[in-house]
Amino acid sequence: MKEIFLFPGQGAQQQGMGRDFPNSDAVWKEANGILGQDLKSIVYEGTQEELKKTSVTQPAVYVTEVIIMKHLFSVGIRPQAAAGHSLGEYAAVVASGAMDWKQGLELVKFRGRVFEEVGRARPGGMIAVVGMGLEKLSEITAEFDYVCEVVNFNSPSQYVLSTQREKLSETARKIKKAGAKMAIPLKVSGGFHSSLMDEAVGPMKEKIEKLDIKNPEIDFYSNATGRKAETSEEIRDVLIKQVNSPVKWTQIIENVLSEYGNDVRFIETGPGKVLRGLLRRIDRRAEVKGVSSPEDLEVTKGG
Repeated sequence: MKEIFLFPGQGAQQQGMGRDFPNSDAVWKEANGILGQDLKSIVYEGTQEELKKTSVTQPAVYVTEVIIMKHLFSVGIRPQAAAGHSLGEYAAVVASGAMDWKQGLELVKFRGRVFEEVGRARPGGMIAVVGMGLEKLSEITAEFDYVCEVVNFNSPSQYVLSTQREKLSETARKIKKAGAKMAIPLKVSGGFHSSLMDEAVGPMKEKIEKLDIKNPEIDFYSNATGRKAETSEEIRDVLIKQVNSPVKWTQIIENVLSEYGNDVRFIETGPGKVLRGLLRRIDRRAEVKGVSSPEDLEVTKGG
């Protein structure tokens, strides 16, 4: 059976995440040195409000995913392909062998800072919409006289909008009134993957072009295209595009299933259960496990 690692993004963060893995202290120590702050203490002992800050959340989720990934590798579980949702894409690049995790953390640290700055300049937020078709959702948002874009194609029944922060409540109310089952603001601090992030593209491009990115050793599926990025230049290109382009998650999963057949098992490698829920909405027949604690590993090995 082929293993496919899936890495969740911002919004999956939880206090205490990554705590009980044998390698966690060593990874946090190295991460703290790179970041110049005690991220481990914020994750384990800080408040939810501290953890929600973009410049903290992004490296914290990424480091947790690295801890779990390294532990899976150490017990002999290695993927044949990898994909990550939004922020999770950086851990997926590392899992593919195209980038060292420490270099990835430097990039995530930079991303968190840039996204926070752009978020202050153009305040935004995101809304998960459940139970409304894409065509109708697109028609409704096209009528708004403010920025409101479909930016996450999470499943055939769930999409995410990015919009201006002052319009979050109004937008959620309008979408529900138009017939959506749910329209819920997310635990993020910006209108990610939308034109609200255009000013982040330049700095991110400059940073990414300086990185030592290699050709991936396994299949790596891109948010921006929904397809495999097969060379270092393709990975560089899609990481830049990811800043203000939609996340084509449904297309990624459909392409993996089409290209690998039924003999695959997805492993959500990181905090929370968001990606498992989305996967079941895309294809209920697909096998999916999750590893967010060492106890989960026994289930994964036995499954």
